[in-house]
Amino acid sequence: MMTLLLLKSKIKNFYEKHYRITRGICKFIIMFGALLLITMQMDYNEFLGQYWLLAIVSGVCAVTPDGMSLIFFFLLVCGEISGVSVLLAATVLVIIVIYLLLYGRFERKQYYLVFLIPVLAPLHISYVVPIVAALFASPVLLPALVMGIIVQFMIQGVMLYASASMGVAESEDILSSLQFLMDYLMKNQLMFVTIIAFCLTFVCVYMIRKGNFNHASQIAILVGAIVLMSAELLSNIILELELNLAILTVQVVASMAVAYVVQFFHMTLDYRGTRRLQFEDDEYYYYVTAVPKFKVTVVDRTVTRILQDEEDENLDLREELEKALREEDADNADTL
Repeated sequence: MMTLLLLKSKIKNFYEKHYRITRGICKFIIMFGALLLITMQMDYNEFLGQYWLLAIVSGVCAVTPDGMSLIFFFLLVCGEISGVSVLLAATVLVIIVIYLLLYGRFERKQYYLVFLIPVLAPLHISYVVPIVAALFASPVLLPALVMGIIVQFMIQGVMLYASASMGVAESEDILSSLQFLMDYLMKNQLMFVTIIAFCLTFVCVYMIRKGNFNHASQIAILVGAIVLMSAELLSNIILELELNLAILTVQVVASMAVAYVVQFFHMTLDYRGTRRLQFEDDEYYYYVTAVPKFKVTVVDRTVTRILQDEEDENLDLREELEKALREEDADNADTL
């Protein structure tokens, strides 16, 4: 454990010392990997799959705000979809724009959820998203969680339509691709099960990690993984989804391991949040809340003097001494 703590301290110090360069390099690597994964998975537009283009886009994302990375990512996704159907690409783009206009201004962290779920889905570790997100955010991100799942299944629907229409003459009905996608989403029981399971997991993890007891975050990760797997298994039995239980178990366990790693390196010895401490002696219970200075304004700061009685006694004694001195001076003046 001490070795891990020292490693974390060194990584943190290096990151803080070289913040701009390190963060830019990390964003470049993440965006290049995400764009490469999407283009390899879809591969409907040869121009968008070229490495030099992905490197340029990733470089731009590395020096721009996180919101721009999300925009570039979905523009590339829509560009790939346009190789299958321009109507489908326009539909996906309109849905994303509507979501960003409705919810995009409320919480910036939602960008990560909408981005990570479709990216991690091909790697089969998207189950880590609701668990980790609930450790650091509030339920206000639930719409982003739902939107990320919808985007994931829209991409799968486009890929299914592309494989089904391959080698088949183009239909005269220009709305056939849109109708196929809508039917795929509305009749896809797995999508609704995933939405319910992710939301339940998020709420459970959030409520447990907010609890005032030891190891709340670690327990929340374990309970979240159990809730997620239970929801999937129960749905598999009731709806007969034909899920591979062995693969599902491996995916959930891997996601739980990733969540524990993220929790350790982000929350252990993290002094940025509010801390609550309880202790007692023979007569009293003491409850102490420590709040970082940057979160408290000068007006909000209050000081409670515990030794008020002792100060009052000192004040009374000083007044008596001053009174005695004044009387002595008055007597001396009368004598003269």
